Amino acid sequence: MTLLFLPTPPPSSTAELAASALGGADGGACLRVGPGRWIMACGPFRRAAAAPPGEIAFYRNDFALSSPEPWFLPSAAWETDAPPAAAPEPLAVAWDPLARDGFAAELEAVLAGLGDGRWRKAVLAVPETGRLTAGGAATIARRALNHREAHLCWPYVFRDSNGHGCAGMTPETLFTLRGRHLQTMALAGTARTAEQDDFEHDAKQIREHEIVADSLRMRLAAWGSVRSGPREVLNIGGLIHFITRFEVALEKIPEPAELVRALHPTPAMGILPRSAENLAALHAWRRQLGVPETFGAPFGVQWSGGIQMVVTIRGLWWIPDRILLPAGCGIVEGSALDREWRELGLKRRWVKQAFGLDA
Repeated sequence: MTLLFLPTPPPSSTAELAASALGGADGGACLRVGPGRWIMACGPFRRAAAAPPGEIAFYRNDFALSSPEPWFLPSAAWETDAPPAAAPEPLAVAWDPLARDGFAAELEAVLAGLGDGRWRKAVLAVPETGRLTAGGAATIARRALNHREAHLCWPYVFRDSNGHGCAGMTPETLFTLRGRHLQTMALAGTARTAEQDDFEHDAKQIREHEIVADSLRMRLAAWGSVRSGPREVLNIGGLIHFITRFEVALEKIPEPAELVRALHPTPAMGILPRSAENLAALHAWRRQLGVPETFGAPFGVQWSGGIQMVVTIRGLWWIPDRILLPAGCGIVEGSALDREWRELGLKRRWVKQAFGLDA
């Protein structure tokens, strides 16, 4: 198994490697790791329980972190300053009708748990489904990597050799690890850009965000000295979120698996308190609503610059000829069906527009 550690592959091979990563039969992966820096890889992949030191390796697990071998060691991997350009081929999806009955029933259960104190916050997600009528995995991948707000998000692609995969533009990182320096974020609260004035004073949105930020702050304290920034508004073009950024001076460098277990699911994607019983309820809601197993799950890469781990949201999931577009929303005291259903629609619409699909 040969690994390429080339800042820029030879010109003659660049296009072929990129085409294989995004559309080849053996699968591939890509993740933005910083301003103007991307890590790309081609399959076939070799699975491993841990990432070998000094090698490029991609991490992919499901939401329940059930895989004993979540690291994918590629046949070829490289760092580049730009992703492959988007091609002009069409992309179209025939969407199935989406009823809110199932979501409404689960929301009622979540609100009951809030009322009797079983949890303080929980996330419900539901997918819209459809059938590809034009384009394919490579087209989806290229459009994700070339999203107009790529500098504000973390575009990602993962494809396996069975015709399954996902690609998207997540605004949420799980963590960035550079030596003893850890960075992460609390990201919660959503509105349209045009609603920013009201959003900044919305009591429900602020409460949801502060619950997430406080929980994350307590988790991080176990690792070292925590420094947090102010609550700010992140504008990713059409949608805005509250964001609080955190930095931790680590007392020791933990294993990546330790950090993943400690920080996933993020408070923005999970349930609080994060007890085994509550997590079981969260997983049951996801199964009931047909959410893809890797939606909201950790995805990342180890390379010479450290480890970049993101939360896989704002994307498309596919199996041959079928597309899933999941979206989630945080449920807290004061949540109501119409408002949460609208938020789910806003997020799905943003994803469709980002991929050039009819919204």
